[in-house]
Amino acid sequence: MKILAFETSTAFGSLAVMDESQVYGEEIFYSPKTHSERLIPSVDTLLQRVGFTLSDMDLFAVAMGPGSFTGLRVGLGTVKAFAKAQHKKVVGVSSLEALSLEEKKEEPVQVLEEGVYAPEKLISCLSSPTVMIGTCRELFKELPRGFLWAPLYLSLPRASHVGTLALKAVQEGRAVDPKELSPKYIRLPQAQINLKKH
Repeated sequence: MKILAFETSTAFGSLAVMDESQVYGEEIFYSPKTHSERLIPSVDTLLQRVGFTLSDMDLFAVAMGPGSFTGLRVGLGTVKAFAKAQHKKVVGVSSLEALSLEEKKEEPVQVLEEGVYAPEKLISCLSSPTVMIGTCRELFKELPRGFLWAPLYLSLPRASHVGTLALKAVQEGRAVDPKELSPKYIRLPQAQINLKKH
């Protein structure tokens, strides 16, 4: 089953073409303002590089959040359009679950309830020693003893991990019609927060 997977929950977007046996190719790009400018050209580049077309895909997968409001909407909208045009099903997966695949599975992983945490609150919920992953380093002035950051290359959610989780979801019968997908937000968009202040 060939999958085209999308991860657009952070400023770093990625795409992967894969199946149960291999990742044919993965494209990672940086779009700090919006993925809408880079996403479609990156899809074209990746598909040309691996020698497939959209019609060769059996399934489309996308990270559903939490993450950037705009990034999630762009990724989800693109996947819905592709899947509808190709008459294919889709799988949405958690961005945090995809990110957690970076960690070695033989190591224990501590999972917190998805939410918005102030840096101090997050640290207080974790036990030491802890290796932290993610793209929020600038929010932490310093980490307490027993906490450290994983290398940067492990801190980005990747489309190949979205695809890996999608393969599992298909086996569990969780592929759906594209119209059934909606992003997972854990807080209001900044525009709505600003509107409530006035």
